[in-house]
Amino acid sequence: MARTLQTYQNGELTVTFEPRRCIHAAACIRALPAVFDATARPWIRLEAAPVDDVTAAVLRCPTGALRAYVRDTLVEIAPEPVTVRASRHGPLFVRGEVHVVMEDGTELIRDTRVALCRCGRSARMPLCDNSHREAGFRDPAR
Repeated sequence: MARTLQTYQNGELTVTFEPRRCIHAAACIRALPAVFDATARPWIRLEAAPVDDVTAAVLRCPTGALRAYVRDTLVEIAPEPVTVRASRHGPLFVRGEVHVVMEDGTELIRDTRVALCRCGRSARMPLCDNSHREAGFRDPAR
């Protein structure tokens, strides 16, 4: 899989995909399989649905790997307050105005959708890279 930013355009809509942020949660595919098809090339077909439907599907991406721009304006909603949701046996999904800052004060990412590692095995700490799957990470008993 390509590791660089991919751009898909169709008239007024542009969708970008950053593979390094994707953890294959498949929220986009479940939301709009006619547009997002991991088995097809290209895997994003913007002409297969109305602009509003595509942007709604993009906003379901829990990691921010997908972005939608309508007439060059980013479509993004930062919910208030910030929410953190632990996924079963997986990352923490954070939504809101998120600033991930490293110990030395360096800002790693500023975004509205981020997946943070819970297993401690990610090669891209503190961001999730799906290492929890290979590591067999399981939520502690409740």
